[in-house]
Amino acid sequence: MEKKKKEKTKSTLSSMQEVLYAHEFRKADRAAGFGTSGKRGGNI
Repeated sequence: MEKKKKEKTKSTLSSMQEVLYAHEFRKADRAAGFGTSGKRGGNI
């Protein structure tokens, strides 16, 4: 039972991290001028 609970927590954490990472990458891309039609022409 202990192991199963740990696994569930781990999967929840990783999915949360995925969302956070996607957020961070988007922010970084925007800061670098990727996500906008600015310096880089907006091509990802």
